[in-house]
Amino acid sequence: MTYDLDNKMFQLALDLVNKSSRNIFLTGKAGTGKTTFLRYIRENSPKQMAVVAPTGVAAINAGGVTIHSFFQLSFAPFLPESKKFSNSEETIDRQGLLSRLRLNKERLKVLQQLELLIIDEVSMVRCDTMDAIDTILRHVRNKHLERFGGVQVLFIGDMFQLPPVIKDQEWRLLSEHYSGPYFFNSDVIREEPPVYIEFTKIYRQSEEQFIRVLNQVRNNEMDEDGMNVLEGRFQPTFRRSKQDGYIVLTTHNEKAREINLRELNNLDETATPYKAEIKDDFPENAYPADEIMYLKPGAQVMFLKNDSDKAKRFFNGKIGTVKRLENEKIIIQTRDDDQEIEVTRETWKNIKYTVNKSSRGMEEEELGSFTQFPLRLAWAITIHKSQGLTFEKAIIDAGDAFAAGQVYVALSRCTNLEGMILQSRIRASSLHSDSRIIEFSQNCILPDALEDELAIARKNYQLDILIHTFDFSASVQEARELKEYVQKHESSFNDAVSWATDLFEKLKTIQLTGVKFHNWLRSQGQQPISLEENSLMQTKVRDGANHFIKELQVVLDMLYKSPVVTDSRQHAKEFNDSSKEVFAELALKLYLLKGIDLKFDAESWHEKKRNFVLPPFSINAYAGTAPRRSQGEHPALYDKLRKLRDAICSKKDMPIYLIASSKTIDEMVTYLPQTEDELEQITGFGRVKVEKYGQQFLEIITQYSEENGLSSRIAEKETSSKKEKKEKKEKKEKPEKAAKIKEPAPEKVDTKTVSFNLFKEGSSIVDIAKTRGFTIGTIEGHLIHFIKEGDLHIEEVMSPEKLSLIEPALKEYGETSITPVKERLGDNISYGEIRMVLAWHSFQGKESQQS
Repeated sequence: MTYDLDNKMFQLALDLVNKSSRNIFLTGKAGTGKTTFLRYIRENSPKQMAVVAPTGVAAINAGGVTIHSFFQLSFAPFLPESKKFSNSEETIDRQGLLSRLRLNKERLKVLQQLELLIIDEVSMVRCDTMDAIDTILRHVRNKHLERFGGVQVLFIGDMFQLPPVIKDQEWRLLSEHYSGPYFFNSDVIREEPPVYIEFTKIYRQSEEQFIRVLNQVRNNEMDEDGMNVLEGRFQPTFRRSKQDGYIVLTTHNEKAREINLRELNNLDETATPYKAEIKDDFPENAYPADEIMYLKPGAQVMFLKNDSDKAKRFFNGKIGTVKRLENEKIIIQTRDDDQEIEVTRETWKNIKYTVNKSSRGMEEEELGSFTQFPLRLAWAITIHKSQGLTFEKAIIDAGDAFAAGQVYVALSRCTNLEGMILQSRIRASSLHSDSRIIEFSQNCILPDALEDELAIARKNYQLDILIHTFDFSASVQEARELKEYVQKHESSFNDAVSWATDLFEKLKTIQLTGVKFHNWLRSQGQQPISLEENSLMQTKVRDGANHFIKELQVVLDMLYKSPVVTDSRQHAKEFNDSSKEVFAELALKLYLLKGIDLKFDAESWHEKKRNFVLPPFSINAYAGTAPRRSQGEHPALYDKLRKLRDAICSKKDMPIYLIASSKTIDEMVTYLPQTEDELEQITGFGRVKVEKYGQQFLEIITQYSEENGLSSRIAEKETSSKKEKKEKKEKKEKPEKAAKIKEPAPEKVDTKTVSFNLFKEGSSIVDIAKTRGFTIGTIEGHLIHFIKEGDLHIEEVMSPEKLSLIEPALKEYGETSITPVKERLGDNISYGEIRMVLAWHSFQGKESQQS
């Protein structure tokens, strides 16, 4: 692709994208290089970007994804203000939009890291869609006062071309809030219109008379001379000759299909089918070519891609004729230069955006691909599908069915008047432009004014970068979520809540200091001199960077030395992942602070950010793999007890939950029980477990106590327990007494909880059933409740061998009915055990949705 970097408007637009945070509307007549600019930005901008478009084909061609898939939008009309309608009129408001979001951590991270959003073909985007995007970005990025949540948006399109598709009933609902259907009628755009840039240099047409007529059509300014020119191209009796290279532009898909099929059947020989290779996820509505393409020698075809070869032998829309068909290549002969082109299969990719865990940068991940020869039959094509294409010879057959903008789209596909044939007369009534579009176009900025706009926007953006560098809110949010998680599951952790709270408070203090610095920076930004010339600001920024570098090092050291341990693999994974996110945010901030350059060059800053590589950081809170603890009064005893626990677990192939949790070992080390009765008072040791494993633990404790002259401290635990119970009771009774409410009768213990407690104390399902006089299936049902809530891990109740049998069977037969699963597994697996695995899947599904 050749880029016209000498084009002044091209360069100004490029600088506004890369060196400012201003939202931009880039428009221009057909053939002025809008698509070329998009490609250049995708290849060269240092910002973390996503490209979206309103339709699947437009998104694939732009190298991005659809708006609705990227933001998980429904197709119901969105109303920023909550209103009530009858049940037959479906709409969605802000609350409904946000409540339906199901963003996993990866998608959330993409939206939070996003710096530049490019919306292609914006003429087809509805007003309410823009406000829905704005609502989601503000919410997800926690920047409720910033338009689009602080993301810069580049809108690309020509409002004089194809308009949004909107049904009458939908507009009846939306018209109560919006003055028009276009993207610029949205609330977010009306509040702050984007910088309006229009490319004026036309690359597609060079004929002055034709350019003048196209401008008149576009702007609804047809004069008599312009109408006479179009009348001169009206040739209703014109008939194509064989292989003359004309393509018919029509309004309906069916008519284009009929013309292509008829012309193909008129050729001799049998049609050869070419089937596309579709891998993994590639939606049918985004197919860029026919899934099965039928061709014959002599067929008129059109290229669907620009040539990737340096020779640039063809471009998107170039017409040719099939000369020879082979399995892996097709020979096309072009008419304009009479050359033969050997065409091979091309691949289009369906992508999604992800965040690289190491660089923290956004990347494109391929979800699927569509591989086919980049050709389609080209005796006819719809006007809608011709948008963005260029034809040297075209027959425009639109009748009176022109929608707004279709006249201009059809005419502007042609490179010259001579190659354009009108089979139906274009009447003045067809040449209407929406007055709202004409009014919006008055916002266009001239080059000189655009340079002034760029100077202001550049200074503001430099200030934004500085403030962003000293903004630690993302780290605070990650730390808050980590703290809330360990608080919610406090019983599964040791040393977690106080540590996580301390981490959060330290970061919150850092952020509060940062906010004060933001205010000072903004005050300096109001000075008439540039930021580079402000010596006081340079000094303060350097001092500020050094201050925060020291503060962040302290927090990072806390993460490196985390004392947190849990017996739950699930909770350990959540803790580890959250800690890594906090670390990653802080490591990136530290990297940027150390590299602060007072030149404030935006592109260099972005380039530096893109070169970030996450330093090594290892953390594992799972007690089964946690390193030896050094804290506590008797670390040697702790280590011996833990090794015994791990040995028992390994021999019996049991999770560590069932033998002795970290909290249990902590209490044994602290209170040094010397007898079975004393051991039974340790949390996690009931009578059954004491009988099975008690003596092994007591031998180690008593031997250690004798060697070190220690004795039992179990009485301290009793005192501590009584004190704790008393405090809890007083805390519970205090509000009741104040309100003069009678103390409620003791609650009846839930039968499921009784079974759960017995199981946690070490009793087997069979033993619990015998003790309580229930069937084994009933006890399994009791435990299923706690598995589904996440209070019991599946590995606590089931061996890995059984789990490895049940999981594949469920995957093969589905989870709607367990009867075929049971029939396959036979008598070795019970219905209850299958239901336990299903309950665990249910819990994992809920956890995934919450994340």
